[in-house]
Amino acid sequence: MSLLLAHQVQQKHCLVIGAGEVALSRVHHMIRANAKITVVAGSRDAHPEILQLSNENKIHNLILRDYQSNDLQLYEEPPARFEVENIGADDYKRIVEDANKRFAVVCCCIDDYELSTKIYYQCKYLHLPVNIADKPPMCDFYFGSMFNQDSLQIMISTNGKSPRLSRLIKDDIARTFKDVDLNKAVDNLGAVRAKLRSSVIIDDDLVSIDTRMNWIKSLTDYFTLREWSLLDIDEESAGKLVSYFPDFPPRDYDKFSQIAGKPSK
Repeated sequence: MSLLLAHQVQQKHCLVIGAGEVALSRVHHMIRANAKITVVAGSRDAHPEILQLSNENKIHNLILRDYQSNDLQLYEEPPARFEVENIGADDYKRIVEDANKRFAVVCCCIDDYELSTKIYYQCKYLHLPVNIADKPPMCDFYFGSMFNQDSLQIMISTNGKSPRLSRLIKDDIARTFKDVDLNKAVDNLGAVRAKLRSSVIIDDDLVSIDTRMNWIKSLTDYFTLREWSLLDIDEESAGKLVSYFPDFPPRDYDKFSQIAGKPSK
């Protein structure tokens, strides 16, 4: 089993080695996550869509040559040296800058078994998270099948056992919710949660955090996904809802919608 996490790679360097169909699928995932993508395409013909994405400036750096070992440290500079115990606020910015020059993830999508195995162990040595296509034992992470509606992302993973089954499950989810604007439900509840965090004066202790979390969880359970998706909650109406905290707004949907924002037409 895997620990499923949402990996934040926005504006971070990510490396794709290879330029075929599998590499293209990795690139699409990374574009959706707003990553800064480098593709080492090899000396043979790259996938036409990868070339097109590069021309559209959706790929940060397209390298049309074979992989070289120093590609794994392409943007790195000698890092600043600190004693861990002595790291202070003046050092934080430099530490982040140095970290962001390293590749956040490496995806190897080539059919050369010997070279891909070498790349795996090079990444291990350099402490870089790596995915070697079609070799589950050489993957620190997997690319599951993704269902996306803007802010909403649902990942289905079979832990490398049956990618096709993941796709079938994703398609079934898409059919189930084809008439529901799940992203609108996410935005509505996100607006309430953000207002709660910014408006309610709390101490950063576990009791107050638990109270706030339990409040938003209970509020979420008030209505169905469809009902949440039909509301139109803006900052003002979110403030009205949060003003009830630690009590709750009306549970009747009609009364609630009068406070939260009339259902969208």
